[in-house]
Amino acid sequence: MAFYHFLAIFPSLLVLLAISARVPHLGDQMKSTLQDVSHQILPDQVSQLFQGMIGELNGRTLSGMQLISVCAGALWAALNGTWAMIYGLNTAYEVEEHRSWWEMAVTVAGLTLSLAVTGSIAVFLIFCGARLQGHLNGGAVTLRVLEWLVLTASLSLSFAVLYRFAPNLRDHEWRWSTPGALCALVLWIGSTFVARFYFDHVDNYARSYGHLNGVVMLLLWLYVTNGAILIGGEVNSEIEKEAVIRAPSAP
Repeated sequence: MAFYHFLAIFPSLLVLLAISARVPHLGDQMKSTLQDVSHQILPDQVSQLFQGMIGELNGRTLSGMQLISVCAGALWAALNGTWAMIYGLNTAYEVEEHRSWWEMAVTVAGLTLSLAVTGSIAVFLIFCGARLQGHLNGGAVTLRVLEWLVLTASLSLSFAVLYRFAPNLRDHEWRWSTPGALCALVLWIGSTFVARFYFDHVDNYARSYGHLNGVVMLLLWLYVTNGAILIGGEVNSEIEKEAVIRAPSAP
C-alpha cells in the first residue's frame, strides 16, 4: 500500500500543478499552499523533499501526450494502492472477497475517485484559507487551526468511505463516523507528530541512507498512515462482532 501510494504522489502533484498553472496567478499560489501543508505535517527532511519536488515539478511544462502519460501512471499507482487497501481491510474485517471482477473494478475506481475528490477539496479549502489570510493581513493561528480542522474532516470522511465500501460487507450500514475511524484519526495524528519529533530530533537516517533519507522517511510515514487505517478497520470489526454476539440477549 505504501509503495503504490508513494508511486502515485508525485505524478498526481505534477498533474495538479500543471492544471493550476493554466489558470492565471493560480500556479504559484497552489505551489505555496502545498509546500506550507507539507511543512506542517511532515518531518523536516521529508518536507524539504516535498518542497524541492514541488518546485521542480512546478517548472515543468507538459504537452497533451505527456500529460496523458503522467495521468495514466498516477492512475495506475492509485488504483493499485486502493486494491491493496481493499484486501487489507478484508483481512481486518475477517471476510472473504467474493465480489465479481466488475464489482471490484467499480469499487476500486469509485474509492480512488472519492479519495482523490476529498483530497482535492481539502487542498482547495486550505488554498482558499491562505488567500483569505492574505486579504485580512493576519490571523495566522486561526488559519492553522482551520487547516487542521479541514484535514481532520477530510480524513474522517475518507475513513468512513473506506470502512463502508472497501471490505466485502453486504448491507453494511453507512455511518459518517465510526470508532475505527476515530481510532485511525488519533493514531495518524499521534504517529505523525511522533515521527516528526523522532526524525527531526533523534535520527534522520542520513547515516544509513545518505541523500535517500527523505525518501525512506516518506515511505515509513506512508506505511504508518496505512497501518493506522487497517488498525481502525480491525477496531470496527471487533466492536461489530461483539455487538452481534450480544444482540440476541438484549431485552
